[in-house]
Amino acid sequence: MATRTASAWQASQIRAGPSTAGRTATSALGFRGIDVNYNPSWLEIEDQPITSLEWLHPQTAWAAAATALYAFDMWRILHLIPPTALEAVAAAIIFFGLYASRLADVKNLDKHYQVSFCASIGWTFYAIVSLVHSFCYGPKPILPLSLAEPLHSVAAVVFLASCVYFYKYHWGRQIRHIMEGRFRPWFGIGLASLTVAHALTVGHILKMFDDAGWMPTIVKIYPDQWQWIADTRLLELYLTALALFLVILHLRGVLTGTANATIVFVGTVIAPTAVLFGETFFIDAVAWQHYFMWGPKYW
Repeated sequence: MATRTASAWQASQIRAGPSTAGRTATSALGFRGIDVNYNPSWLEIEDQPITSLEWLHPQTAWAAAATALYAFDMWRILHLIPPTALEAVAAAIIFFGLYASRLADVKNLDKHYQVSFCASIGWTFYAIVSLVHSFCYGPKPILPLSLAEPLHSVAAVVFLASCVYFYKYHWGRQIRHIMEGRFRPWFGIGLASLTVAHALTVGHILKMFDDAGWMPTIVKIYPDQWQWIADTRLLELYLTALALFLVILHLRGVLTGTANATIVFVGTVIAPTAVLFGETFFIDAVAWQHYFMWGPKYW
């Protein structure tokens, strides 16, 4: 996942002079035709080949490892094979390295990209801790619950703070765009879908904060629930990183506009959600129903 930043790209455009390879309204077809009506400024981005990315970077190795792990996890989930502790450890190492390799370039990004990156670090931290936490309710615990529970509580606070930080800024930005007459509805829909996705985790966290016996009760009724939560977190880790990479592609002119947004929406929301939901039909676990279940506090 290349790290050449937006500012560097913009500087290169100034040196190169007016764009001759940019997309114009007269030649716009398919996704580009949508861009004409949706956000014509996207057509001003000069098309760049995939080879223009700076692949000789530590981030490339970490990204390749993350992609390989994601491909393996998708295969494993489709074959209903439970995850292992080795995957959890590998995921923690890989995604720590991936985000660390990006830190130096964050300061060069626009404010809204910096907010997204910082929030993603918080979401990733929670996903890793929740992944470990889920294993502690499985047949082969990684940590004792006496340690996993408080660790999960700390990570949950980080997740909630990241959501407040991210959505306060981005929904505030959308409200400002509405007032200025430059609101983009498709971006609003995408932001709303991400809000709903994170709201599911918020609901999961609030249930655990409300009743310490809720999770133990769920896994007694559905003994494979730990597997579904672990699989969810493993996919979340990659999809959050992938969304950031697609932002880089857009800024670099490699994959821009509506085509980029479509891949983000389908690739990071629809496809993994379908796989995870389908998994619950074949293992002894539930997806959304556990939000409506009660623990011993209410018995």
